[in-house]
Amino acid sequence: MAGPLARQILIPALPAFYARYPDIQLDLGVSDRVVDMIGESVDCVIRGGEPRDLSLVARHLVDLPLGIYAAPAYLERVGRPDHPRALSVSPHQVVGFRWRDYDMTSAYTLHRGSETVSVRGRYVISVDDGSAGLAAGLAGLGVLWLPDYMANEHVQRGTLVRLFEA
Repeated sequence: MAGPLARQILIPALPAFYARYPDIQLDLGVSDRVVDMIGESVDCVIRGGEPRDLSLVARHLVDLPLGIYAAPAYLERVGRPDHPRALSVSPHQVVGFRWRDYDMTSAYTLHRGSETVSVRGRYVISVDDGSAGLAAGLAGLGVLWLPDYMANEHVQRGTLVRLFEA
């Protein structure tokens, strides 16, 4: 499972889990890479988004809303975008996320009402780790898409600003 999800959600919940199931032993792999479950003999994964491999059994666990965020320094330098489409053109840039098993950075599709916008954006840095992406966004290197659970603390501190309301 992804590092931020493990550190911020799963591991803090483990004491209650072990109080109920004291004999279970977990071997937890923490990485943002997509695991080959069969090739790596992995029994269970936690992934975000829609299942890609329809031969696997998948269960919905939880909704983890995403938001679009930027550091105040970034917004001071290039201005606040008025619409997600603005993120696709200069002067805006994004923090790219590169899935290790794919040779490209992710495009993001946003929905509001009947409007759908797909944004890839120009990046100056792409990363394959959520924590590194957060660090790049906090450093003002671009706009980033984050699960709200990763951004909330930074929004409260004023080190990140949510750009568009859902």
